[in-house]
Amino acid sequence: HQGYTSACIGKWHLGHLPQYLPTNNGFDYYFGLPYSNDMDRVGGPQGRAAFWDPKSEYWNVPLMRNEQIIERPADQNTLTRRYTEEAVRFIERSKDRPFFLYVAQTMVHVPLFVSNDFRGKSPRGLYGDAVEEIDWSVGRIVETLRREGLAENTLFVFTSDNGPWLPYDQHGGSAGLLREGKGCTYEGGMREPCILWWPGTIQPGVVHDLGTTMDLYTTIVKLAGGEPPSDRVVDGLDLRPALFGTGPSPRDTVFYYRGTELFAVRKGPYKAHFVTQSGYGGDKPVRHDPPVLYHLGQDPSEKFDIARDHPEMIAEILKEVERHRQGLVRGQDQLSQRIEKGP
Repeated sequence: HQGYTSACIGKWHLGHLPQYLPTNNGFDYYFGLPYSNDMDRVGGPQGRAAFWDPKSEYWNVPLMRNEQIIERPADQNTLTRRYTEEAVRFIERSKDRPFFLYVAQTMVHVPLFVSNDFRGKSPRGLYGDAVEEIDWSVGRIVETLRREGLAENTLFVFTSDNGPWLPYDQHGGSAGLLREGKGCTYEGGMREPCILWWPGTIQPGVVHDLGTTMDLYTTIVKLAGGEPPSDRVVDGLDLRPALFGTGPSPRDTVFYYRGTELFAVRKGPYKAHFVTQSGYGGDKPVRHDPPVLYHLGQDPSEKFDIARDHPEMIAEILKEVERHRQGLVRGQDQLSQRIEKGP
């Protein structure tokens, strides 16, 4: 509606049937894998052994352009390079009009792959090699924006979707001092870095306010001169005050779900866990009544329960939970429509 051309490059994973692909959901162009690169397992050693020395033919994942499969199995060693080349070409051909480019890198999701140019270049093994190639990719895209004279008229966002996949050891990454990793609602599973770059508009610095990836949608729509749709619930908030230094972030509460169940809630620096479970660890969920409470500013590793000392925060967070639940709108159940039931 604002005159932008748009492209999605990389991992999609929001449905592989035609009606769910990017080109049927707002994007003009798509190039990438329709789901995770560890799906469609068809060969290789049993169990996790295939992940330690991965080969593209072990996973029959398709590489698509728009709605057509152009390669299967995809040569995963070249994905980062090809995503980058596609992104650069899109910028070059769209430079004379407003554009939105979403690049969702497949790496460093396991199984890890890297091009020959970066293989063995890092002291951190295959994981480090893949990270270095992502770093190169970011540099190429930024360099293209600068070369085409677009840097000062473009908001560049770099972030991620979850914490490290710890069961994969040296291939899974690290959350540093944050507790746990992917698949859980501790900070190690959910908190991500976010870098926003807009030369001449966003001043260099660090913002300690809260924000979520949901807020990026609303913020970007507002920056483009539009308004979020009014015919549905939009959870994202406008982060422009925090980005431009004109005020604090409007977000002071974050709801942490695992599946469809609310596990934890953060309000300001305080985070209450109603249910805890390790990331893909196979252990059963542990329910807490009253919830455990951490002060993330003082205890980012979530080690020291201070619920007894702050009953007022527990009460305030419980009020937020009730407000949240009253505003929930259940979406359409997609799975039940696709599962054939027997007699």
